[in-house]
Amino acid sequence: MKISSVKDWISDWRAYLAEFLGTFLFVLISSFAVLTEALYGDIGISEIAIVIGFSYAALIFAFGHLAGGYLNPALTISLWLVQKLSGAKTIFFLLAQIIASFAAAAVLLVIFGADGINQALGAPSLGLNISLTQAVLLEAVFTAGLVLVLFSTMVDRRGPVSFGPLALGLYLVATSIILISVTGAGLNPARAIGPAIVSKSTNTLAVWIIGPLAGSLIGIVYELVFLRKLRK
Repeated sequence: MKISSVKDWISDWRAYLAEFLGTFLFVLISSFAVLTEALYGDIGISEIAIVIGFSYAALIFAFGHLAGGYLNPALTISLWLVQKLSGAKTIFFLLAQIIASFAAAAVLLVIFGADGINQALGAPSLGLNISLTQAVLLEAVFTAGLVLVLFSTMVDRRGPVSFGPLALGLYLVATSIILISVTGAGLNPARAIGPAIVSKSTNTLAVWIIGPLAGSLIGIVYELVFLRKLRK
């Protein structure tokens, strides 16, 4: 491998750092809200949904122009699938997101200790009588919706780009309200990977990896139907 190629790969280190910081804060805030409800009962489902959606919108407003992976491996991969991100950037964004997820889990472990471990450090969890197949399907469908919001507002320049972060946040508020009691409203592998592995609650972790990654494929459809036609 040429030295110049390596330099090209790491030249965007500021973007990777921004992706790490944004993802770290999002996982920390979201999981903290879940743990607060589980351990102290001071907030409810609607409030958790607001925390998740509003924090995500704020962090995209803050870091979106600095990074570009959107603090979510499913969104990052959807952009890579339509060649909006290079392979090198995609790899480094994914690494930043996963490391950030573990870092947030470590902070949660320090704060909540054994009580936090018993609640999977705030990772998403399945509701009663929800099968793995149902959960994966729901996570895929609603993550696909998130991808469509991203593409129609922040990728497609005909959309309201400046309102993109708000649209993404509002979508997460709405979907979190209806999904928290069913699938935990993951829609983002980073929300689950760190907390689940650190707390050794990995029995159903695949739900929040397979589902969102399957949902990311909808980006190809948007590219073929709307963006490619526009370029012609």
